[in-house]
Amino acid sequence: MKSFDVAIIGAGPAGLSTALFLTRKGYSVVVLEKRVFPRHKLCGDFLSPVNWPLFHRLGIAEEILFTDHEKIRAFRISAHGGAEASSTFPSRDGRITFGLGIRRDSFDQILLGRAEKTGAVIRQGVRVREIGHDRGRWSVTFDQDATGEQLCATILVGADGRNSWTAQRLGLQPRGKSAAAVVAFQLHLTGVRGIEGEVQVHLFSGGYAGLIGLGNGIANLCFAVERNQVKKCHSIESLLEESLYKNERLRDALVKAERVGEVHSTYPVFFSPRCSYSAGFLLAGDAARVTEPVTGEGVYFALKGGELAAQTIHRAFTRGDFSAVGLSVYERACKKAFFVRAGVNRMIRALIYRPALARPLIELSSRTSLPVVPLVRLLCRGSWEKRVGEGETRAV
Repeated sequence: MKSFDVAIIGAGPAGLSTALFLTRKGYSVVVLEKRVFPRHKLCGDFLSPVNWPLFHRLGIAEEILFTDHEKIRAFRISAHGGAEASSTFPSRDGRITFGLGIRRDSFDQILLGRAEKTGAVIRQGVRVREIGHDRGRWSVTFDQDATGEQLCATILVGADGRNSWTAQRLGLQPRGKSAAAVVAFQLHLTGVRGIEGEVQVHLFSGGYAGLIGLGNGIANLCFAVERNQVKKCHSIESLLEESLYKNERLRDALVKAERVGEVHSTYPVFFSPRCSYSAGFLLAGDAARVTEPVTGEGVYFALKGGELAAQTIHRAFTRGDFSAVGLSVYERACKKAFFVRAGVNRMIRALIYRPALARPLIELSSRTSLPVVPLVRLLCRGSWEKRVGEGETRAV
């Protein structure tokens, strides 16, 4: 039986971030992933500017910029009825903040490659069958190519998404109310108009849509709709017509668009949070259900959560304390780090499904700076693009 310091179930941004930060401190780490990369993940495909410091600490900033992407320097929001507001990302001392529109499968592949280079053992296409905890060690039984294998580790991290099998297996139940009845969809398009350099959010009755360019003429449309509206429609085209196209600004952007590839969907979108730790165990990323990232910060929550998980695990090894009490500092650290952003997400989420409440705020923002500009500056606080020379830029 192979032995590791840490075993991570799930190779998304949270799991790979945890692995990267741990291997750099000299820990032996194995990551178990049921899919084989590159693999699709429903996502808004937006990397907020706040991620850049994390990208540099992870050692992936330069590689990201060499991958197909579109630089995003502004935010725009619209509501049914014509209300619209926008804000450029903040600038200071000649430096311009920018985010990225980039395919999630490309981003995950970069993280995976970097984790392997730092020494993490990545096992793809494996299905975990059983986990057990005895005498301070975890045993993990999994299948690959019809062959059963087993490994052991001191710490186990569940980073296997909102429907985390690991959390369910360990009986970590959600806290609070059940999931809201909202379905999410994603499709890639060509021929989308009026989105150059912007990440856009368009509200309509019963949901909202995010629209962003990904480079090479491809755009990502990711939207969430109340389930009762989805049931009334027999195709994706009728859903667009009956729901999204009620927003005139969004209809104009998509009027000549053509779909590329498959339509992806997931249900539900929102989950109540759950306890994220127990003796010798942590949950990271979506498995911990931090929030529904309506402001496009899902990747940030995952990467930062992974960094905090790694810091907690390092502390546990240093002190020799792998108890639930010792690991509880992780949940407190996450709450502190995400307090403002999670609060903004909850506030915006309460508004986007109620256009009648959101519209007056958008109209106000079209005449003044409030509240869109301060919110954009708050959420984008992080990185800057420094002008190197004429037509050249680099991340700093």
